Amino acid sequence: MTRKVVTRAPHREVGIVNAGWLLDHPVQHESHLERRFIIAALSCPVVCDIQHQPFTLQLSETGSTRKYTPDFLITFRDSTSLVVEVKPQAYIKRHDARLRAAEQMLQSQGQRFFVATDALIDGKGLAARAMLLMRYGRMHCTDDQVQETLNALLRVGRNTVSVQKLIEQGLPEDMVWNLVARHMLHVPSDFQIDRSQTITINPYAGDCHDYFQSWFGAAQR
Repeated sequence: MTRKVVTRAPHREVGIVNAGWLLDHPVQHESHLERRFIIAALSCPVVCDIQHQPFTLQLSETGSTRKYTPDFLITFRDSTSLVVEVKPQAYIKRHDARLRAAEQMLQSQGQRFFVATDALIDGKGLAARAMLLMRYGRMHCTDDQVQETLNALLRVGRNTVSVQKLIEQGLPEDMVWNLVARHMLHVPSDFQIDRSQTITINPYAGDCHDYFQSWFGAAQR
């Protein structure tokens, strides 16, 4: 499906991100920053679903009630979820009262809240590296190719191995990265699309919310 984009202003972009290798639906975005967030979030191996503007809250601010619609709802592999607001760092202070009110209401409902700024999304080149990984995710591969790659990793005889070692086993490098993009093989948050990068077959077994925050270089709350 071709992504439809309507440009409203130089800094605005309305469109969708298709990640059919992970999701069964496109994810809408309303800015360049939201698009980069989606791509960065998709690279995190504990993420299994992303919904845009999932619901609307009625927030009480300075004696009045105002509607607030968060940008995204992230669902993790352990079935927990996280509400995410994407906001430029420069605008955080201006919207601080609303963000705090949203966090308090969500916490009262047993839901966690995370503000993803451009400093986190683009920090250490995360969005740019995730974009490269997405290119491999778009590759078409057969079930036999997937199983062959996984079997080769098992033949190495250890949980963690470099991409170079798998290439030496006769596997195409692009196939290895395709499985990383699919979350079938795993890399750390500081991953590089490089043959020296180590990968692991075992999925993360800890708290997915904390892992997601650490993926963006944010302090755990």
